[in-house]
Amino acid sequence: MKLEYPMKRNGMYLLKKKDFDDIAALVLSNYMPRVLEYPKPLDIESLAQDQFYLDIRYDNIEPDGKILGMMAFADTEYYSRGYSAERGAIELEEGTMLIDYSLCGNDNRARRRYTQAHELSHWICHRGYHSPTNQQYEFRRNRYVACRTENIESYRRNDFSERTDNDWEEWQADSLAAALLMPKKTFVEAVETLFREYGVRRYLLPGRDDRIARDIISEVARTFDTSYRATQIRMIHLGFIARD
Repeated sequence: MKLEYPMKRNGMYLLKKKDFDDIAALVLSNYMPRVLEYPKPLDIESLAQDQFYLDIRYDNIEPDGKILGMMAFADTEYYSRGYSAERGAIELEEGTMLIDYSLCGNDNRARRRYTQAHELSHWICHRGYHSPTNQQYEFRRNRYVACRTENIESYRRNDFSERTDNDWEEWQADSLAAALLMPKKTFVEAVETLFREYGVRRYLLPGRDDRIARDIISEVARTFDTSYRATQIRMIHLGFIARD
């Protein structure tokens, strides 16, 4: 799908924070409208595989576990910096989402789902920026994007002055991932329902409402099958938790 947003000369979209809720609503209303009916988990694997025709693979990407996922925009190879030469390269075809083995298993289910949403968001937002067959600009970038641990489920303040294109790219993918897994419409509905049950009027205040906040964040996280941290960040960004 093509996004109708302005972009830089190098093909990077110029997106504002509010744009990600609109993009997520467009994606979900087109491909999985039932997820917008009431608060519930998104089948992110089905969205990626059945609607965007991506191939999801699992491998040991780096021995230190600092890269959780990759998205291939063209046929390419990835050489790990930490494994022995005998291991060889990981061959990736265009449209392959690579997830690290460390995220397999039920204990890491929420982090795996978020990483999958993050990589799908790269495909939606950055295919033209990276792919030699899909962008109108001179191709000088990698044919894949490798996402480090600190760039997934991260909280960034609004300091945009020193950001590189790579920083913008990761911020965009993380922001859209949150909006896909926790759509604003149903997320607000879920939080406001719990606020009424717990007697919270407008927002939670750190230090004063920590116990109630833990309970509410945990319940919302179970509803959307997301991690506690990702849910907490989403609540902060939507104004349900006051910023420190």
